[in-house]
Amino acid sequence: MKVCIGIEKFDPKVGGAERYLWDLSHFLAERGHDVAVICMKSAMPLNTSIKVHRVSCMRFPRWARHLCFAIMHYLRARSLRDYVHFSAGNTLYSDVYQPHGGVHRAWFEKDMMRYPDRLIRKFMAIIRMLTLKDMVQRICEWWTFKVAKPEIIAISEMVRRDIIKWFNYPEYRVHIVPNGIDTKRFSPYNAKYRQEVRLRYSIGEDDFVFLFVANNLLLKGLGVLIDACRDLGDLPCRVLVLGGDSYYARMKVKLYGLSGVFVFGGRAEDMERVYPACECLVHPTYYDACSLTVLEALASGIPVITTASNGAAMYIGKGDGLVIPSADPSALSLAMRRLYGSTPRPGLGRVPVFRAHEDVFADVTRIVENYRKEKHTTRRRDGNV
Repeated sequence: MKVCIGIEKFDPKVGGAERYLWDLSHFLAERGHDVAVICMKSAMPLNTSIKVHRVSCMRFPRWARHLCFAIMHYLRARSLRDYVHFSAGNTLYSDVYQPHGGVHRAWFEKDMMRYPDRLIRKFMAIIRMLTLKDMVQRICEWWTFKVAKPEIIAISEMVRRDIIKWFNYPEYRVHIVPNGIDTKRFSPYNAKYRQEVRLRYSIGEDDFVFLFVANNLLLKGLGVLIDACRDLGDLPCRVLVLGGDSYYARMKVKLYGLSGVFVFGGRAEDMERVYPACECLVHPTYYDACSLTVLEALASGIPVITTASNGAAMYIGKGDGLVIPSADPSALSLAMRRLYGSTPRPGLGRVPVFRAHEDVFADVTRIVENYRKEKHTTRRRDGNV
């Protein structure tokens, strides 16, 4: 089988979608499939059989980069007709599409909830919709669902519902294949590093620690978490913030007198050790297709508080944590109170069973193979081969 991956940056260090497609391409290549990649920038593939087709694009501004890549990918992909084309977004040509970041229109609607005032929300929505970056993303998404009409792989039930809702897409064309987790890396047994991790961040052994992890702190709800902590003054807890940084968030913490509560630790390369060193992950995101952070925390044996706007909420059952509305500090503070003190120590809770990467990619491979067979049969029936 010939499969062509379309992604702007073919590099596992860039982000979630990039890591996913990097792993998928190597999975396919290792099993003897002919794999090509159309990208703007690439790391050196570990499997030398993977063919990388680099296209030249404008780098700045971002809207121009996205549009240029979408056009260049379309032209190059059209020349590789024997391949099944797999894309994760910002393309105009795909046979199988996996919107790793979810549905842009759904994300846009949820992200506007960051503005509590209704008039300001409407004003910002109009301003954002008039930006060239948003226009390009909307065009690419509309083209994918209305013109290209590929097979869809949704990484959560929420994403599946959003696709059907916003684009009236045929349900039988949308397949759910959730992300997998490396359960050997993320495990409750890493609780043995608890003292080491807490010393690193100057956190006491007996402190009750809520963990917040994100690159985009504001999109993932750090502002909501800060507001919620104003109502938790009577609870001797700490909040460890890891990932990106935000001057706005730091100033807000100081303004509210919460400097003794929040610990900004920057990026961590050993998250498998950090999760079980804390009591609970708090992820009050405005929108997440299926947060890997939530899955990693659950696999590490700690409960999670997240929102109904997170596709990973489908993994949270009784005893695994709580699911709350997004943009609701009061609901978040109540949830934090409910879990405070009653949470078992890391490693003692129930750990949901997650699928291995190999099983996930095997399902994806079957969907791609079925599409290839159906496409070939249709072409033969129409007399094109």
